[in-house]
Amino acid sequence: MSKFLETLAQRVIIYDGAMGTNIQSYQLTAQDYGGEATEGCNEYLVLTKPSVIEEIHTGFLEAGSDVIETDSFTGSRFKLEEYRLGALTHEINLTAAQIARRIADRYSTPEQPRFVAGSIGPTGMLPSSDDPLLSNITYQQLVEIFREQAAALLQGGVDVLLIETSQDILEVRATITGIRRAMREMARTVPIQAQVSLDTSGRMLLGTDIAAVMTTLVALQVDIVGLNCSTGPEHMREPVRFLSDNCPLPISTIPNAGIPLNVNVQSQIITCTTGAMNWALTPVSYCHLPLAASVQRHYNKILRHCWSESVSTARAAVKRNRRYSRRTTTHCSVLDASRSKGARMFWMCVSRLPSVQTKPGRWQRPSKSFPWVSRHP
Repeated sequence: MSKFLETLAQRVIIYDGAMGTNIQSYQLTAQDYGGEATEGCNEYLVLTKPSVIEEIHTGFLEAGSDVIETDSFTGSRFKLEEYRLGALTHEINLTAAQIARRIADRYSTPEQPRFVAGSIGPTGMLPSSDDPLLSNITYQQLVEIFREQAAALLQGGVDVLLIETSQDILEVRATITGIRRAMREMARTVPIQAQVSLDTSGRMLLGTDIAAVMTTLVALQVDIVGLNCSTGPEHMREPVRFLSDNCPLPISTIPNAGIPLNVNVQSQIITCTTGAMNWALTPVSYCHLPLAASVQRHYNKILRHCWSESVSTARAAVKRNRRYSRRTTTHCSVLDASRSKGARMFWMCVSRLPSVQTKPGRWQRPSKSFPWVSRHP
């Protein structure tokens, strides 16, 4: 078992804050991005302005975060080609991983090891959809796109590969396939953490619900299942509870603070006149209510605040949630953990039946086990 999974089996692991939001706080110029043609490509900063990325990583590690993510969320060749940087795909991802690795090793101690997660975001395509434009990509093309990115991240020394903000479950499968090919190619294996984004109805963009997500990811033998971003922590509560009641794998919860609103400071109405950003949750309420409640009640093992500009917010999240550790379970409803590959790291809420979404916005507790869960290998 990897050191990352060993630590995860013992206590909650806390990720860093959002890379993109923090980059925006620096108010970088086109020159910082390497020119007007590549302005806005955050991943290119690892080559053109690495000091910014290093400073962001350092800030979150000093705040107490256990894991920092590489600056590679849109670092696939498919996304980099939008800036005509596709030829630099390997170099950008390799450098992103090396920067994070160097900073993490500087802060790592035997008492608190620090880890690097290789961030892999979606392409923006929807291969499962009927849209003639968004579905105009093959499964094998997606596999190769993610294989290339994962190989560079592995070479750079990441501890875990993080698939995040996924909207199409078929693309998630292609990403996992690409990652496994990269692992064989690099002769190196690391855990796979797969996360999807759900809307307010508890479904992915194309309608896949949390039960189907869990069943698919468990069958694909990932190491961690989770949710991130989307509409904020409030709408994650029921899907997270479902995972805690049914999933045999560690759970990650990485919400943002909800959908940002453009607010006119004088009139306090939703408008675009000032461009000032307003969030549904403040840093205080974000750290103290959703995250702590999620850890304490639903046995999440990985947390991250996906929107924060402030290192102080990260410090508050670490302080609030560090005390929670793995709990012993006395009752397992629905799933026979003894038959699961992840039985050693299995935990569930005590005496709590699972919920299933019957229609958008409505959840109920069935009295019998789910047949699709009982077929878990």
